[in-house]
Amino acid sequence: MAEHQNHAAITLHPLTARCVWQNWRIRFTLAALCIGLTLVGCSRTDSGSSAQESKGISQSAAESAGGTSPAKPRLTRAGVPPAENDVLLLSYPDDPDTLNPITASDTVSEAFQSRVYETLAEPRFDNPDEWEPVLAEKWEFDEKNLEFTIHLRKGVKWHPMKLPNGKPLPEAELTSRDVTFTFDCVLNPNVEAAHIRSYYEDPTATDESQRSMIEYRAVDKYTVKVRWKKPYFLAKEFTLGGVPIIPRHVFSVNATGEPISFDFSSKEFADGFNNHWANKMMCGTGPMIFKEWVSQQRLVLVRNPDYWGNPYYFSGVVYRCISNPNTNTQMLLQNQLDFAGIPDKDQFLQAKQHPNVLAKKVNLVDFAYPGYRYIGYNLTKPVFRDKEFRWALAYVIPVDTIIEKVFRGLAERTTGPFLPGSSSYDSSLPPIPYDPTKAKELLTKAGWQDTDNDGVLDKVIDGVKVPARFELMIYTDAPSYRQIAEIIKEECRKIGIDVQIAPTKWNLMLQKLRKREYEAAMLGWALSWKQDPFQLWHSSQAEVPDSSNHVAYRNPEVDKLIEELRVTMDEQKQHELYKQIHRRIYEDQPYTFLFTDRATGGYDTRLQNIKFYKIRPCYDSREWYASRPRAVGP
Repeated sequence: MAEHQNHAAITLHPLTARCVWQNWRIRFTLAALCIGLTLVGCSRTDSGSSAQESKGISQSAAESAGGTSPAKPRLTRAGVPPAENDVLLLSYPDDPDTLNPITASDTVSEAFQSRVYETLAEPRFDNPDEWEPVLAEKWEFDEKNLEFTIHLRKGVKWHPMKLPNGKPLPEAELTSRDVTFTFDCVLNPNVEAAHIRSYYEDPTATDESQRSMIEYRAVDKYTVKVRWKKPYFLAKEFTLGGVPIIPRHVFSVNATGEPISFDFSSKEFADGFNNHWANKMMCGTGPMIFKEWVSQQRLVLVRNPDYWGNPYYFSGVVYRCISNPNTNTQMLLQNQLDFAGIPDKDQFLQAKQHPNVLAKKVNLVDFAYPGYRYIGYNLTKPVFRDKEFRWALAYVIPVDTIIEKVFRGLAERTTGPFLPGSSSYDSSLPPIPYDPTKAKELLTKAGWQDTDNDGVLDKVIDGVKVPARFELMIYTDAPSYRQIAEIIKEECRKIGIDVQIAPTKWNLMLQKLRKREYEAAMLGWALSWKQDPFQLWHSSQAEVPDSSNHVAYRNPEVDKLIEELRVTMDEQKQHELYKQIHRRIYEDQPYTFLFTDRATGGYDTRLQNIKFYKIRPCYDSREWYASRPRAVGP
């Protein structure tokens, strides 16, 4: 899947300790390597409970109804005992609009969620083609009937949770009802989860009742069956790791603890779920427990004392909201953060001479990050319906100059929606060169002229005079995006196109994208190990509210290729289809594809055992430990 990344720059996401579902959804990437990830929990955001209080929350978590769970591991994934009192300090650039793991679609919320919520299984960091059990103890797949039989772990407890009135919800164990409830929420057409739901839908279905590609049922308390109605090349990924499992006893009730609706497929339930009282909190099964979220200040997690698996090394995680990337960088270099990104490449290069870097108190790192940056055009706007106009923009944007001047060469050109160098990427397609003369020729050929001598081209479209003018929405706290936007504005001015830069806060930006209330936007997609282009590029998603096809792209040929890819099991044939999809999208230019840049940032050298991997977030903080503790409050 793809996930939108925040534009502070693709930088390390310290906050993502590990998010299983992140490797199968494409997400908006917010990124300033800032966030840091980890603890999990379910108390109110104004809770005054301390880490010590949380340790006594559920002493019976190991006792399942009807039996006793196996002894829990006492060592972390690194094979060391967990710290008694050590806080991991991370940062994030701006508040997401929700913490609900079903409706959220950005990498900031994903990072927060990743140590709180869990999936049934997850791909290994060191070998993403191999899956390891998480909430599922084991599973079987019946190839003939396309059916998964999933056996859940027993004795896994949900984190403690309180209603808004302070009343605690009863202690609850993970069961098959939570799994089927999670799928119910995703597949409810009125739940704001189109970005996930698209992976479970059949675009060729003529009857809306047949649109879902899966059937699922609880066999008993700890067994679930999921059957795919037709072959799907990512069936395993989206059965076991496509969506985090959420607690039915929390998300099925309103603020007073009464059922929202007994019909989880109804609009009444969806309305209650989309605006749920728990959307500003988290309640999962993971190694960390949510303690508090103070908007624009911090999010705090504490260790789950009753976690079923390897404990998290750090006793707490504090994410500080630092919207200014310069401040974030200075705090990292002064050892006031443990792990953070430095999205500005000039700052990153200059930081190599910082006294704390030279003294080896801070390590700087850069590594390949699976994602790309682009400018997306809202194709419902008259000015962007003209393919020649979009191609003119591609020719007038000096991407190579941007890479050298803004990113100091720490980026690579890309021509389409797949990662350069991957088997899906068509390397025969040349990057579009900077050629303003060619851009002018295309505009003239398409009928764009300056008929009123105001310096801006215009054209009559559907009987209405349309100026060559558009608003370019960018993330307000990303200096590099502002630099890029200023370059684009000036180059476009030279050929008669007026670009108006619109800096926007991240949560408002996400809302505008979901509602398609924008003209053009500079964004980034964080990509998964394996991709289904349906989420971003299929025509059926062009008018779906909250879908990831926010540019409203439609191409029947691309639709057919995507539909064929989804039922193709032969890998060589898949590669051929990916390349054809790449080529068709390249020809249409619904995005101006810019580049994939290296994640840049650093970490306090007290952190040990930091390794980097190919899949997001490119490191696993569950493996980390520290040579000395950091004990700080929020």
